[in-house]
Amino acid sequence: MSTRSILRGLSFFLVAVLAGTTAQPSALSVTKAEVDAACADSSEAYGVFQERQAAFEQAAMAWERTLQEIEAIRYERDRLAGVVERRAAEIDRIEQRLQELAVELYMQGGSGSELVLFADSVDELITGSEFLAAATRRETGSLDEMLAARADLERFRGDLAGLDAELQVVEAEQAAVSQNLSTLAEEAQSAYSQLSGRCRDLTAKRNAEIAAQRAAEQARQRGASGGVGAIQGFRCPLPGSSFIDSWGFPRSGGRSHKGVDMFQRWDAPVVAASSGTVSLGNGGLGGRTIWLNGDDGYAYYYAHLNGFNVSSGQRVSAGDVIGFNGDSGNARGGAPHLHFEIHPGGRGARAVNPYPTVAAACR
Repeated sequence: MSTRSILRGLSFFLVAVLAGTTAQPSALSVTKAEVDAACADSSEAYGVFQERQAAFEQAAMAWERTLQEIEAIRYERDRLAGVVERRAAEIDRIEQRLQELAVELYMQGGSGSELVLFADSVDELITGSEFLAAATRRETGSLDEMLAARADLERFRGDLAGLDAELQVVEAEQAAVSQNLSTLAEEAQSAYSQLSGRCRDLTAKRNAEIAAQRAAEQARQRGASGGVGAIQGFRCPLPGSSFIDSWGFPRSGGRSHKGVDMFQRWDAPVVAASSGTVSLGNGGLGGRTIWLNGDDGYAYYYAHLNGFNVSSGQRVSAGDVIGFNGDSGNARGGAPHLHFEIHPGGRGARAVNPYPTVAAACR
């Protein structure tokens, strides 16, 4: 069974996670009927917005799946490459041992002496009838071992080539998904901007309430995954972005996702979620990063930026542009997005799910 066929099951897991987190709780102050009524004066744009947002969520799940497929294939490829390297080294050791035997036979002047002088290759030397006739049972066993190792090596190299081809297919699929993801995010935001003011207000309020209730339920069940809900004075870190609740989804190296991925156009302005002091970084998985140590007691982490609009140690106010959306670090080549984290208690404290907070502020 191929790596891809094994991982296809992951898509069902991700869809189940998304379905489980989007179930709408009861007792909301804003009902769906009220939202529909408020959006009647911009019904066409509202329909497009809902359609594009649903399509974006589907694309985001497909993007998550390709991330995991690529990671699994790379992991298997690296493991197999190590096997190939060890097998090749094993063959080299056996060949060296057999060559030493052949030289020993020559020095003794026994059968096979002429073959040692005139053999054109190691294979010709150690498989010649004179050599085999002079070899002991132990040495013949070494020869059998080498031939078996060579057969294994050939098979492993074929498997490695298959994984390389598989990786190219999935990487091409991810590129297409990334492009579609960016397009859908822009279309959803464009449709949202065309809604009437009351439609936007009630839609945002209802979404914030759903996110808050979801956060409360998750907090009861899974601790940090529930987040902290709305934060007083919190500003949306990437205005106009689209995102899903991807907290806890698998990531490379056995990690799990400790933030929210917010998709927006390339170089879109990234803003300070709170007033505070910034610290810049460049390198590693996050690429160009900013830590914002907020005056509100939270630390906010921004990753994959394309550029900065501040300097390390600078004081900023909530809403100030501090950087620009991009794909630096391990997001290189994918859909431009901001990886955003919230750390209650400051930098160094554990992260909590930022989705409920972001959902309350960004839509």
